[in-house]
Amino acid sequence: MDKVIKVYDSFAEAEQDDIEYYSNLDPNEKIKELENIREVYLNSINATEEQRKLQRVFETADRE
Repeated sequence: MDKVIKVYDSFAEAEQDDIEYYSNLDPNEKIKELENIREVYLNSINATEEQRKLQRVFETADRE
């Protein structure tokens, strides 16, 4: 990912740009971004190896 610096006139303008950026990413890029955010979070809390694992939970819902 390239690092880019942008200057906005308002928070609303910056938020709209974020929405457009993430809505235009392909699904694989969105997963990469999510994993990057997850890794930064886990590093910030000094997560143990056990905490770094994803839970294996599968729920089903009956539909009419």
